[in-house]
Parts: sequence; C-alpha cells; structure tokens
Amino acid sequence: MAPSQTYQRVHSTEKENDDFSETEEASNATISSLPQKYRRLFTYTIIVILLIISNLAFAGLWIQTRSSREHPEAPGCVRPQLIYSPATSAIRYEKKRLWRDIDGPNPFTGKPRPELDQAWRDIIAPITIKVSADELARFSEGDSTISFKDGSGYIAEMGVYHELHCVKRVRRYLHLVYYYPNMTGADRVREDTHIDHCLEYWRQSAMCRGDTTLGTFFWRDGVPTSRVYTDNGCVDWYKLDHWARQRKVDMADYSQFVEDE
Repeated sequence: MAPSQTYQRVHSTEKENDDFSETEEASNATISSLPQKYRRLFTYTIIVILLIISNLAFAGLWIQTRSSREHPEAPGCVRPQLIYSPATSAIRYEKKRLWRDIDGPNPFTGKPRPELDQAWRDIIAPITIKVSADELARFSEGDSTISFKDGSGYIAEMGVYHELHCVKRVRRYLHLVYYYPNMTGADRVREDTHIDHCLEYWRQSAMCRGDTTLGTFFWRDGVPTSRVYTDNGCVDWYKLDHWARQRKVDMADYSQFVEDE
C-alpha cells in the first residue's frame, strides 16, 4: 500500500484576476464616463506632457554633445577644487598659443625704461585684494590676516600676482646699477635673500601646477632646439584680472587697517 500523502489544495487565482479585471474596468468606466470634451482634453494633456518630456531629453542630449565637442576633456583630467578661492567664479579657460619670442615689441621685456616699469606696475597692481569674513574662513585654514577698521573685510593676495611680483623683482635684479645705484652691503644681502625666495616660490609653483603642455623641437645649427611657442589651455587672464581689480586694495594707506596689538 502506498504511503499516505497529504495534498494541499492549490488556490485558484481566479479571484485575483477577477479583482484586477474589475479594477481595470472601473478605471476605464471612470474615463469613459467623462463627457467627450473632457476625455479629449485629458488625451491632449497626456500628449503634451509626453512631448515636453521628450523635447527636454533631446535638448539635454544635444547640449551635452555640443559641449563635449567644443571642450573635449580626457576622462579624469578635470582639476578638482581642493582649495577654496572666491576667484574661482572668474575662471574660464581658452586655447591659446603662447609666444616666448623677445625680439618683437613687448612692454615686459628688454632693457630698463619707463614703459617697462609702468607695464610691470600695472600688471601686479591687484596683488592685494579684499575678502569677506566668510571667504576668509573657507580658505585660511585658521590663519589670521589683517582686517579693515571699518569691518568691511580682510586683505589677502592671489598666488599668480605674487609670482608676477617675483618676475618683476628678478628683472630688477638683473639691472642692479640702474634700479639701486646707491645699494649698500646690507641692501645687497636683503635683495639676494629676496631673489632666493622668489626662485623657490617659482620652483614650488611650477611643481604644484605640473603643466603637461608639450612643445616641439627643430634643428638649428645642428642642435635640437625647442620652439619658442606652445599651444596651451590657459585661464582667460582678462576675466580673472578684472575680477581681482574689483577688489584691489591700496596698500599705500596703512591707516585703513586694524593695527597689530
């Protein structure tokens, strides 16, 4: 005799199917019970919504494709913003060919003359700028700085202008007799120290940026020689410089600052 077995009754899903059918029929009945003009309005509304969604999706895809074509970037090469600076809002990039040829007319190169001195004074004019208390708190890592007596903010400097200041200082060092005709021994020691500081500032800045721009070579008198130009991805200098000049501080007037206690 075969061992007894317990059989479980398999419940039919007919009730669930009936419930679903009833729900679907009720939904259809609700829509069909609407007046014809409202049913037509409902249909038009659904179509319009679908058209808007599809158009937005197409526009987003088009913008993304155009941007990638105009500004191609290698994956993972976007520079992260590890340090806050309010000047970041003024940063825009452009492709630019940089020429280092000093033979042509250039107010920043050549022998000392009034035009050169004025050009260097102008380019580093916004070396000191005003920042707010909130901006200071975001970049200073707890370091203090000098504040304005009127409570309007604090002073700070952007690295790029400090670098330009160092370029100017080294240029003057190349012409000590012209710029320092009465230099004493103590003056020379102080100037030597300043130049050493500037050279170290450049070294660290160059290694920090790690410019990967590539240049090419040509033969000149049998010697491989690098060209005086390269194609670079540059900051839009005029936009950044304009931003800095809006915050420029006149450092000739110390009376505007809270004095050191």
